[in-house]
Amino acid sequence: MPHLTAICLALLLAATPPPASTGRTAPADAARTIVEAERAFAASVRARGVRDGFLEWIAATGIVFKPGPVIGAAFYERQPAGWNGLLDWRPAYAAISADGKLGWSTGPWTFRRDSTQKQADAHGQYMSLWRRSAGGSWKVVLDGGIAHPAPASESGAVRYSAPVRAPGLGSRPLAARKSLYQADASFARLAATEGVPAALGHYATDDLIALREGAFRHSGRNAAITALTARESKARLVSTAQHISGSGDLGYTYGSWLSGPEAAPDSAWYVHVWHRGPAATWRLALQLVMPVPPAAK
Repeated sequence: MPHLTAICLALLLAATPPPASTGRTAPADAARTIVEAERAFAASVRARGVRDGFLEWIAATGIVFKPGPVIGAAFYERQPAGWNGLLDWRPAYAAISADGKLGWSTGPWTFRRDSTQKQADAHGQYMSLWRRSAGGSWKVVLDGGIAHPAPASESGAVRYSAPVRAPGLGSRPLAARKSLYQADASFARLAATEGVPAALGHYATDDLIALREGAFRHSGRNAAITALTARESKARLVSTAQHISGSGDLGYTYGSWLSGPEAAPDSAWYVHVWHRGPAATWRLALQLVMPVPPAAK
């Protein structure tokens, strides 16, 4: 579910083949509920259009990036019904918390101006965070994405990743949320002093997913570090919000991302998805960075 800016940028990019990706960890059966919800969400958008499909599936306080974070329900309520284009996506990776109430997925999206045409006008990668309500239904609590050129091919398989299942992680929720904030802040300090690739080397899981505008999905910590070393150095991150699962093993943060000496305030936004790693430490499972388009002159 990309933001409209990503769609517009993608139309300007030339098609080039994607790099090879690495594998994920062993499947987690419970995470298939996230995949099912994501597929149902995509089917609703195909059938009802972007506005009504999002209003059906996004949480009342769910966040979308347009390009900065806004309340998704309020944003889509203001949009006209009956958009003629076709937005479609499918999950390629998914994970869920031990308590089965918080999860995420990511994968490719396409957009066609005319739903009858065979070739897509734009391509990219989305990421969604999902929370299960007290009634048992799943809703999107955060949604974002990036655009990139048309891939040569894309596997249809879904891979799964699981946070570490350790007893007692959710028994102290305030302490767990504080530890998540501290992990994000520590990543930010390292990114500002030693650079983003160094921070990823210290905090990322082996099967990290890194998403950047104009680039194909970077799968695996080593592949992401290699790719990003050529395009990123230091960055200043300021966290806006942190959320954590009741079981204390999965959380996410987001905020502003500034890079370069001439960067304007909020020149980009980031989303971090964190898994509880060995020794009850947080490890970065997914990193999404979405640039804010320059202001029109």
